[in-house]
Amino acid sequence: MTRPATAALTEPSTSTAPHPSRPRGRRRGLSGAAIAIWAVIGGLGILFGVFAVAIALQAATFDVMRWLLALAIEAPLAGGIIALIRYSRVLTRTTAAGEAASSALANSEAKYRELIASAPDGIFVLDPQAKVLDVNEAGETLLGRERGDIVGHSFMEFVPTDRLASAHGYLDDRLRGFRATELYEATFSTAKGKRVHVQLRSQVVRPADADSYVVYIVRDVTDQREAQRQLLESERWASMGRLASFVAHEINTPLTNISLLTASIARRVSDAEVQERLKKIAAQGRIAASITAELLKFARPGAINPVETNLTDLVREAVEQAEAFRKPGVEVRTELGSEPVVCTVDPLRIHEVLVNLLKNAFEATANGRIRVRLEDRGPSVAVSVSDTGTGIRPEVQQRLFEAFYTTKKKGEGTGLGLAISRNFVASHGGDITVTSEVGKGSTFTVFLPKQPVSVTTPA
Repeated sequence: MTRPATAALTEPSTSTAPHPSRPRGRRRGLSGAAIAIWAVIGGLGILFGVFAVAIALQAATFDVMRWLLALAIEAPLAGGIIALIRYSRVLTRTTAAGEAASSALANSEAKYRELIASAPDGIFVLDPQAKVLDVNEAGETLLGRERGDIVGHSFMEFVPTDRLASAHGYLDDRLRGFRATELYEATFSTAKGKRVHVQLRSQVVRPADADSYVVYIVRDVTDQREAQRQLLESERWASMGRLASFVAHEINTPLTNISLLTASIARRVSDAEVQERLKKIAAQGRIAASITAELLKFARPGAINPVETNLTDLVREAVEQAEAFRKPGVEVRTELGSEPVVCTVDPLRIHEVLVNLLKNAFEATANGRIRVRLEDRGPSVAVSVSDTGTGIRPEVQQRLFEAFYTTKKKGEGTGLGLAISRNFVASHGGDITVTSEVGKGSTFTVFLPKQPVSVTTPA
């Protein structure tokens, strides 16, 4: 940012110059100096006239000496009048030029002020103590706050607690002349508590007659970061899908042979102990076969077959099927509304997603309540499954939808349930989110468009 643009945004508190958003108007009429000069000219002119009349009245006869004496007296007066008239003209031109320059400066400042006000990036002006002196409209939008809730407040009020040390360190470094070319990655908190990821550049301004201040130029990159995250996640899922497909195919053949050999031996052996061990082998084989089936489902979720479906009935059926996992001390409450909610979805896929979420909620809740809620949001719907169970730690939440990640005991889960569920929902153009608090419970929400944008097969 150039210096004029910076100066146009704000004026140091010690400056007496008018605010750039209120440019000075061009002065009208004569200045005080011009009025004084013309008053002197008028007075001299009157004096000159009086002398001329007096000489004329006394000059009944021509007297060279008298006329020379009169000229000697009146010549300086005439010269003074002429000099004052010339000075008055010079002063008038100088005043006009000064007013033109002042008007041009005011217009220039107003122009830069308008440019900064309409800039797409947020611009904040801070004093060395991080108090906000000025902010443009994009900055207000970025923080989701009005100007009065930003100016006069410490800039650190808008930084999340876990990023305060970094923000203070960056400001201190800039005031000391360090990190001038660095593109600083920062995080802000909006008025609604949402985190906004930004890229920040800054410039320290050190006026000769005022205190230093810092200009922050802030660009919101939240959407770009989310797009990058989704792209990386999509690539990761594709790689994991290929790996899962390879592993499942390679394991299925020996599993089939083990199953056939176990059955053949069981038909030929009558020893009870051997039969019991063969049953255990067959049971472990079935578990392994179910794992490979899950792997194939994860690797190739298959094209969905969307049809118009009453989601209210679909949710109710999923609740009934998941009832088998409910513990005696757990209450189930449904909030499905009185009107049918029709969506174009693959009922088998979405039914499996809902049953999986309900099963997880029942497993996490020993005593308490499970609430299933269906919301019609116009072009989309939201189905939430909430429990009052143990909750999920933040570090676990970040990995919940990773394939093969599970918090269950060994042998109780493959870690593919939520990964597959997100795959199915993503195939419909939707998403699954989770909010949780340790000791209070969790809420999983499935968002689905009523009309899928496209039929895709992720991973």
